[in-house]
Amino acid sequence: MPLLADAGMQRGRVVGCTGPAAMSLALALASRSVVVGSWLAVVGIPMLGVEAAAELGIPLSRLVMIDAVGGPAVWAERVAAAADGFDIVMTRPPAGAERVLRKVRTRLRARGVVLLAVGPTSAGVSCDLELATTSVAWDGLGQGSGYLIARRVTVRACGRRMPRPIELDLWLPAPDGRVESCARRNSQLDDSAGAVLSRAG
Repeated sequence: MPLLADAGMQRGRVVGCTGPAAMSLALALASRSVVVGSWLAVVGIPMLGVEAAAELGIPLSRLVMIDAVGGPAVWAERVAAAADGFDIVMTRPPAGAERVLRKVRTRLRARGVVLLAVGPTSAGVSCDLELATTSVAWDGLGQGSGYLIARRVTVRACGRRMPRPIELDLWLPAPDGRVESCARRNSQLDDSAGAVLSRAG
């Protein structure tokens, strides 16, 4: 994903995803690595739908859901345990997570695991990269008719690993189900239109 460049999904780092499309963005980020062999643990996010994960490219055979009910201490224990066997851990840090985060981050760095923190994080939970989804708009609905076929989302990236904030418009998902830059799709459409006009001429 162009938005991340070299600053995002690197081993041992914490990437925060917030906003109305935070869950979809986190799954899209993880999917590239899971497709090529990484394992994904989802800790403490019972509302995550496995069908949505599959639609965004996550092979379900490499996805494991882990419960973390019981407060920050239990959450930290489960995340640290997941770091021993998984390449990516996706989670929603609970209130008070800052009290146990040092232990968690130490384990993540030691194991080279990426932590995807979904949703608003507790004060003191510092992310290496923060991705905020804004300006969400669905395509496909008309005046009382049609169906949803694509969602356009603006993603703003900032953090300690980026010299300045960056914004990118994404299809999350595009009409064909993929996640891609709106600019890239528009360019492809322009190229296709140009080819048709060329043949017509």
